[in-house]
Amino acid sequence: MAPVVVEILDPLTLGEGPHWHSEENALYLVDVENYEIIKYEKTTRKHFTAKLEEKPHFILPIEGKKNHFLVTQGRRVVEIEWLANGEDPPRILRTITEVDHEYPKNVLNDGKADSLGRLYTGTITDNIDPDSPKTGSLYRIDPDGTTTKLASGVHVSNGLAFDLKAKAFYYIDTMTKAIQVFDYDVKTGDISNPRIAFSLLDNGLKGYPDGMTIDTHGNLWVAVIGQSHVLKIDPRKKKLLDTIEMPVPQVTSATFGGPNLDILYVTTACVEFEGKPDRPSGTTYAVSGLSAKGHPNLKVRVDYN
Repeated sequence: MAPVVVEILDPLTLGEGPHWHSEENALYLVDVENYEIIKYEKTTRKHFTAKLEEKPHFILPIEGKKNHFLVTQGRRVVEIEWLANGEDPPRILRTITEVDHEYPKNVLNDGKADSLGRLYTGTITDNIDPDSPKTGSLYRIDPDGTTTKLASGVHVSNGLAFDLKAKAFYYIDTMTKAIQVFDYDVKTGDISNPRIAFSLLDNGLKGYPDGMTIDTHGNLWVAVIGQSHVLKIDPRKKKLLDTIEMPVPQVTSATFGGPNLDILYVTTACVEFEGKPDRPSGTTYAVSGLSAKGHPNLKVRVDYN
């Protein structure tokens, strides 16, 4: 059966950071350029939107704290309270960490939690021209707030995924046009031994890898901005397994969700990137019929007051 692609949200400017909240049967995401956090309820098909003071690049629920989330605000990760009811605005409660002090124009981008609730997130260099200095970094923020730099020399920190069975951490620096894999110590959260898991350039593929997710078989689903598709990749064999065609060219991220975790939610953009596309670019989609399932999206832990 061919995949079925359905629009679930009207076009955003820069949709990013989709996170499926299983308990709420809802999808959380952000519109970076409009400073918005968004909640989409699958059952009612309603959505709620709220604005923040600075651009958010992800929104992740906090374990054990209902209606509390971590979001980015510039180089900061902050805790907010948001009821997502269309009435009460989000309240910024505190800053968890601030990074890249020596590069004040950098901003934090994609973020994911691992199985122990540690947050992994990285920064985007102020100037993303391929020849500009790579001043971004990748960080781990532990539940007690301890912030550890895991990698430096990053241009555009983007997709992240964990494979517990393979003890692997996958990571995208977009301008390299490749997916890296690290050895991943589940106990400590440390990563080591970086190498290329898949290169778009080496496989004759156009576009830039952006956000990604992983399925239960260890295959990566990689959004490609500048092209109209999501790539299904076996990173262990460095092999392209499938290409999921999307109706728009700026595909930004993806995550599995739905009651059975077999729906791929895909965010897209409508920004000036190698030309600005027409609408409906920026639409958020639900893709079914993929014969694949994802893992539950994980919450972050914050273990101090």
